[in-house]
Amino acid sequence: MTYAPLDQVCAVAGLDSNSARLLHSRANAVFHLPQAHAVVRLRQTGGSGEWKRRLSLAVEMTRWLHHHGFPTVTPLPVQQPITVGEWTATFWTYIAVDEQSVAPSSSDLGALLRALHELPAPPVDLLATNPLGSLLADLSRSDLTLPVGQHDWLREQGRRLLAEYESAALPLGQGMIHGDAHPGNLLASGGRYLMIDWDSISYGPRAQDLVPTLMGVLRFGRPPANWVALCDAYGVDPGIQDDSGVLLLCRARELRSLAAYLRAADHPGVRAELDKRLSSLMDGINERWRPI
Repeated sequence: MTYAPLDQVCAVAGLDSNSARLLHSRANAVFHLPQAHAVVRLRQTGGSGEWKRRLSLAVEMTRWLHHHGFPTVTPLPVQQPITVGEWTATFWTYIAVDEQSVAPSSSDLGALLRALHELPAPPVDLLATNPLGSLLADLSRSDLTLPVGQHDWLREQGRRLLAEYESAALPLGQGMIHGDAHPGNLLASGGRYLMIDWDSISYGPRAQDLVPTLMGVLRFGRPPANWVALCDAYGVDPGIQDDSGVLLLCRARELRSLAAYLRAADHPGVRAELDKRLSSLMDGINERWRPI
């Protein structure tokens, strides 16, 4: 396929993009380059220095994790990340997925998170996690997509949550975290599961890595057994879900989830889901959400 930003970053990296195939497009557009046995993760960063630092850390830290035997994707041996205009790319070794593999479970995720959190401190200074991700930045660029009431409410809620987060007592301590840990970020290869998508690797509350599974139960109707299985594999009491710090992180995850919908709010289906999520949060309704 032909896609100008992809062609440009691949040219800088010395890779042929002519046979590129789009795998999926969310926060990143992810492409497979069959001839190079590579995957390109392309993100519109607007030239942000912070994003370049974050993506540099993703590359550096996955090399370190691989050296320590942690099952992870590995970056290609090229100078990266590469920024061209508004776009920044990272390049990764393509993983051939086991076709007969069983879908990763919450137990598989819990075991990997426990192993990740037990590793020694890395030799680099990780950036502090932002519990809201890119929400407030995306909101500042999306003033015209939301009614004033929704926009102002969301901005104020984000600011209040960050202020509360600064002084909150959060369980499980602080350390290196993946930042977006869910079974969808595990791939089966060579008889084991590898963890992928390290754009949010950072220093923060370890409990933050457990929250996406809890949110799957609370907001998306997934079986409560998923949460219990994750906690059992990780080695923590499932009752931690009632901890005030975990509840705060859940609220942050709810708000953070809106960022991708703000970026794509011109799509009718996306806008409908964004409106539903915002309405349920503003009205305090525990309504079922649907991923898009």
